[in-house]
Amino acid sequence: MTKYETLFVVLALVAIGVAGRLLPHLPNFAPVTASALFCGAYMNRRVSFAALGVTLLISDYLLLYVSPYSGLHLNHVYEPWALWHTTLPYVYGSFALSALAGWFLKGRRSPGVIGVATVFCSLQFFLITNAGVWAAGAYDRGINGLWESYVAGLPFFRGTLLGDLFYTSVFFGLWEFASAFRREAAASTAYAVD
Repeated sequence: MTKYETLFVVLALVAIGVAGRLLPHLPNFAPVTASALFCGAYMNRRVSFAALGVTLLISDYLLLYVSPYSGLHLNHVYEPWALWHTTLPYVYGSFALSALAGWFLKGRRSPGVIGVATVFCSLQFFLITNAGVWAAGAYDRGINGLWESYVAGLPFFRGTLLGDLFYTSVFFGLWEFASAFRREAAASTAYAVD
């Protein structure tokens, strides 16, 4: 991928990631995990983390003003540190693991491997973020409280898994389609020159 292609793809993924979190959608049906997987699979490590971080920071800040479920809330200006909440390290850490899973996909981008990586990312997001909610004190400190946190998170897991599978299929599928089209165009140009 050239420098300009990388810049275009990163900007497109950031825009899709931000819009996907702000526009009305099923709870947790968002493109962030798919974007992290894609960037990890096709871009260098620095770019993949930068794209993920920018997407999360911009969308999290805008979510202070825009709710996909209840509209705009423009009656207050928030400081950037208003983004902080006790589960933020768990959420961001989980998305970073998705980028790492994308690094594993380099050279192994078959549909089956991508599908397994996507399901892994959905599961680890569910397990890590719900453990974070429990650790933050939302439930009893014992194992029963952790179990309650996971049970309460099950309705959101459906949206996570469906969103991750949908957006990963779209991102990887479109890229492979565009790559095949470019290869075919290059081959026909080379054939015409000969």
